[in-house]
Amino acid sequence: MKVCLVEPPKFVSLTNFLSTVSMPPIGLAYIAAAIREKGHEICVVDAPGSAPRNYYLVKDNLRVRGLTQKEIIERIPSDVQVIGLGCMFTSHWIFVRDLISEIRKSFQNAFIVMGGEHATGFPEFSLDDAPLDCVVLGEGEETTIELLDHIEKGLPLDKIAGLAYRSSHESIRINPRRRRVREIDSIAKPAWDLFDIKKYNEVKQPHGSAQGKFMPMLATRGCPFSCTFCSSPNMWTTEWIPRDYKLVVDEMQEYEQKYGVVDFQFEDLTAIVRKDWIMNFCNEILSRQMKITFQLPSGTRSEGIDYEVAKKLKAAGCHEFAFAPESGDPRVLKAIKKKVNLSKMFDSARNCLKAGINVGCFYIIGFPEDDYRSVLRTYGAIIKCAFTGFTNVNLNAYSPQPNTESFLDLQRNGVIKKFDDEYLMSLFTFQDFGARKTSYNKNFSDFELSVMVNLGVFLFYIIYFLIKPYRVFQLFLDLGSKSSSNKTTKMAKSFFKDTFAIMKNKFIKL
Repeated sequence: MKVCLVEPPKFVSLTNFLSTVSMPPIGLAYIAAAIREKGHEICVVDAPGSAPRNYYLVKDNLRVRGLTQKEIIERIPSDVQVIGLGCMFTSHWIFVRDLISEIRKSFQNAFIVMGGEHATGFPEFSLDDAPLDCVVLGEGEETTIELLDHIEKGLPLDKIAGLAYRSSHESIRINPRRRRVREIDSIAKPAWDLFDIKKYNEVKQPHGSAQGKFMPMLATRGCPFSCTFCSSPNMWTTEWIPRDYKLVVDEMQEYEQKYGVVDFQFEDLTAIVRKDWIMNFCNEILSRQMKITFQLPSGTRSEGIDYEVAKKLKAAGCHEFAFAPESGDPRVLKAIKKKVNLSKMFDSARNCLKAGINVGCFYIIGFPEDDYRSVLRTYGAIIKCAFTGFTNVNLNAYSPQPNTESFLDLQRNGVIKKFDDEYLMSLFTFQDFGARKTSYNKNFSDFELSVMVNLGVFLFYIIYFLIKPYRVFQLFLDLGSKSSSNKTTKMAKSFFKDTFAIMKNKFIKL
């Protein structure tokens, strides 16, 4: 079959640093590889990667980066049979649904399918709100291949595990979920030849601090924990499966040779769970004498990192990673099922800093279980991070992600009543320091929550620069450098890069 996969454009806000990240879409690349491996004809329209410095407005005031709707549709082959889209963040649904509608107008006979965390969290809403034929739930490779086989043979979709679809009677059916792929080393490597990796490296705005030509990687899939606010248990279940560490290093060497990559950004949900795996992985890199760096931008479990592990990580090239305690209050940690010991986390952080690894930290305030006392305790943890030597702290407002345990509680209690654009945008602005936050906590108003988030960030960075003033000079040195010494300077560089690019760019109003 002739299949075209589309990576939609992305929201960008200069004060939402996650939105300014420009990374090759590893999920779509894995799906493309699986489709091609089965003999189907495949092409990709990577909207953000094809035009990373093209900005335009949708709905009058929302800035988007990438190809326009018209440009995307023009790049889809006229004889395409199946069109697949990914949607990671539910906030992006505001313009992804419009893109789907325009695609449907131009390709009325094509089968349109969507996957990703949004579709998995909101399958019925997605099918109701846009002219999709079906959505893939959770891990997508096996489900997508079986779906294509059924479409090609004209078979019904009711037996395909991991699929939600619109039946012939226009009713929505949700099939049982598919079991996760256990033998993940059998999954085809991402089809990066279908993407413009060079263009991503020209923009140079990965998740972590940029150390040279970079590439996203996955060494593991899933997370063994079940935090109440996280979409991972629904998307991936709580099964954590590591790849063969030798095959991971083989892939890294392949990218070294093919793309000149020297920095690897691991996108794992929880990269370090087993000490033996991470030690073997590092020893494999060292035995091959690879001159590379790698980073773990997502939250890393502190329990698996002692000084021995930290030294080995640094020797193998690990430059930076982050812990994710989310709260500084033990009561809130218990309520959100975040299994972390704050004292042990700080011990682990000191070991990492001693080994020469930059350490960051993720916090959230505004959980439904938060009160002013718990916020003060989180501030205390943030201040402790600054004095301990952490190089960055990311503080966000709580956001109820679709179909998480916390979201369902809010829905049952009548706090979330409808999935309108205001709710969807709250899932974007929770990380935007320049925007008003939406409070889902009875103790805090929207204004109070917004002030508390910005105050927490200010507390960290005022101490961060005051206790070591040379960091101000390091920041300015990094602004003129090709690399970033840590994530703080990387975020500053991204801010100025995007500001100048937007100033030069002529907005196209849709």
